[in-house]
Amino acid sequence: MKILLRVMMVALLAAVLTGCFGRLQPVYNVNDMAVPVALQDAPASKIEAIIKVAVTGRGWQVQDVSPGLIKATLRQRTHEAVVDIKYSNKSYSIDYVSSQDLLYDGSKIHRNYNRWVKTLEQDINKEMYRATLNAS
Repeated sequence: MKILLRVMMVALLAAVLTGCFGRLQPVYNVNDMAVPVALQDAPASKIEAIIKVAVTGRGWQVQDVSPGLIKATLRQRTHEAVVDIKYSNKSYSIDYVSSQDLLYDGSKIHRNYNRWVKTLEQDINKEMYRATLNAS
């Protein structure tokens, strides 16, 4: 009986710890995602416009930093995520810059950040696909 009680206590402790620490994941960055071939002859300004449509569509605020670089900020209640989006007519990348209230520890961050960036990546890809359909 004591062994069963100990096993149950260890299982309960593991479940509690998993719930607490399962929120943190390695930071997700998008590295050199290819721009569709149909858009690779387009000027960088067109790629920039496509990215901005996707970014603002999800509520991110956009700031032009320099040609080929956009800074995007998302604020959700007390949370804030800031990313750099580097782009050319060949590829784009999304890189972590900073965050507030997302438990960033230098390599891991709250899973919501990763979900937001993955959704942003999907939205950018969808807008690029739409642009290739409109170009045809």
